[in-house]
Amino acid sequence: MAAPSRRRELLGLFLRIALTAGVFALLFSRIDINAVSSSIQRIPMQAVLGAVGALLSVIAAGIVRWRILLRAYGAERLPSWRFLTRWFLVAMFYNLLPGAVGGDVLRGLATRGYFAEGSATRSVGVVFVERVLGLSGLLLLCALATVASASFDPQVLLYTSLGLCAAGGAIVALAIGRRFAGLLPEKLAKIARSLPTIERPGAFALAIVLSVYGHVAISLAGHVVIASLSPDVEVAQSMVIFPLGTLASIFPLTVAGAGARDTALVFLFERIGVARADALATSLFLLVCNMGLSAIGGLFQGRKLFGASEQAAAAADGRRAPASDG
Repeated sequence: MAAPSRRRELLGLFLRIALTAGVFALLFSRIDINAVSSSIQRIPMQAVLGAVGALLSVIAAGIVRWRILLRAYGAERLPSWRFLTRWFLVAMFYNLLPGAVGGDVLRGLATRGYFAEGSATRSVGVVFVERVLGLSGLLLLCALATVASASFDPQVLLYTSLGLCAAGGAIVALAIGRRFAGLLPEKLAKIARSLPTIERPGAFALAIVLSVYGHVAISLAGHVVIASLSPDVEVAQSMVIFPLGTLASIFPLTVAGAGARDTALVFLFERIGVARADALATSLFLLVCNMGLSAIGGLFQGRKLFGASEQAAAAADGRRAPASDG
């Protein structure tokens, strides 16, 4: 059984890589690579520094949001900032790989010891909620920016509103799942009884604010770059286009959304008069930044550059280290 499963995984990886390469090949067949190169060279250093700074603030907000959600869902104690920073960066690295969910599972398992009885279901559930909140923040930003901008079809507002309802439903279902444990078969009831519930609503509300901020900062990172190439682009327009590009990156058949996001950004910016080369240059710049920041997590995981061993960090946190972290 293991061999066929392994073959399916390899086939899926091959298809994702092939599709991603194919999408980029199609893009560059329609956009002069020399023009894209020229656009990249025109990006001023101020825009580079501004974009990187905004992306770093997104990472910081994500770490804070994760800790706040652990508190909101009743963790018995909270991990140290160093512990959270390490695992957040490591998760970014794994989420960059095909599949894009391995890092979330790792984060959930890494924090299981902070819940009663070491519940992995609760800790993974918290990471799932964090993901849903991130999507909700993206949709909310997109909806608000659509209202503020007259350049986009009102249907965008309709679809983002429907998405917000779906995301809210998922959070509510997770929150009340334990109440229906008695109505479920034993195996499902066991899972339902270990689902996380919101114990501190104020902390949960703050996590929502941080989710919106994260996508505002991502959009601003993209805006400072695209505006340096096409000064007529308005902030409100970027606040709609970049979230839509992020939504396109959820497409599961490419590597970390690459190709799908770039195609979406080129198409959407072209609608408001931005040259294809400038739009693709901006998208590639953000892709490289994302890969570079994610690679830091790969270094932490591969070389254990976080200083002392995990056992020492665990001792400082007053818990037993997860076996997977050595």
